[in-house]
Amino acid sequence: MANRSGRKTQGNRKLILFIILVIVVFLIYNNADKLNLPNIGDAKVIKTEKKKEEEPAKAPDKKKSSRKTEPKTAPATTSFDFENNLDFALPAFTDQDQIVRHQAYSLSYADEFEQPYWVAYQLTASEVKGKSERENDFRPDPDVKTGSATPDDYRGSGYDRGHLAPAADFKFSNKAMSESFFMSNMSPQAPEFNREIWEHLESRVRSWVKKDQVLYVVTGPVLKGKMSYIGRRNKVAVPPMYFKVILDLYQPDVKAIAFLMKNEGSNEPLESFAVTIDEVEKETGLDFFPLLPDDMEQKLESSLTISDWFKGK
Repeated sequence: MANRSGRKTQGNRKLILFIILVIVVFLIYNNADKLNLPNIGDAKVIKTEKKKEEEPAKAPDKKKSSRKTEPKTAPATTSFDFENNLDFALPAFTDQDQIVRHQAYSLSYADEFEQPYWVAYQLTASEVKGKSERENDFRPDPDVKTGSATPDDYRGSGYDRGHLAPAADFKFSNKAMSESFFMSNMSPQAPEFNREIWEHLESRVRSWVKKDQVLYVVTGPVLKGKMSYIGRRNKVAVPPMYFKVILDLYQPDVKAIAFLMKNEGSNEPLESFAVTIDEVEKETGLDFFPLLPDDMEQKLESSLTISDWFKGK
């Protein structure tokens, strides 16, 4: 009887343990969400997020980059790409200046004086060999927003409508030739000045370009001091002096020369009016060829060798 009783008791214990185990498993299964125990799906999510965090940052796409490119700086050599810069010949100017661009030349118009501060252009040997003829079609410049002087402003004044960019420099094109007669390219010049010493200088520049092939030319009045005025509708200042600046950037003779001439007749040789570009800058307040590398600009504008231009001098 004792052995039977012992086996019965042992069997009851096993049954009780089994029932308890079933209850525990049941409770765990039904309360897994409340206990925040991860399942297999959760493990996959965690693994994926961790991998994403560890990925290295990618470099920005160059095509989508909004970063602005810094402007190029000119190298301090004669290989500076001045030929492809349309504004290379122009003196320094600001957004407040009235810049007018025509086919063959550009200018900065001085409304206060009804003439340009300067005209500037590139002159080539082929351009002065053209066949276009002058037609003397003097007329107001429609591109001057404030309105230019008119031919009537010069009528009866005793002064010539003196070209600053000479018509004979633009024989290569009928349009360029015609545009040289805009009144924005004119300044009151004494006849004995315009028709003699000034014309001689213009002719000499054309002879130089036939030899040097390409020149950069800037011409204008010296608008300062006490000046008289002409004009019927507009008040046109009569400058006391004129300047012309010429630059040759082609090897082997890289050189520059400038001229300051009084608005009056003279029998003196052209070379007697030659000065450095720095001297013209001092007289006018203009900054010529600002796109040149600084070391080249300083050298060319501060020195003058007459024999580079007037052979035998």
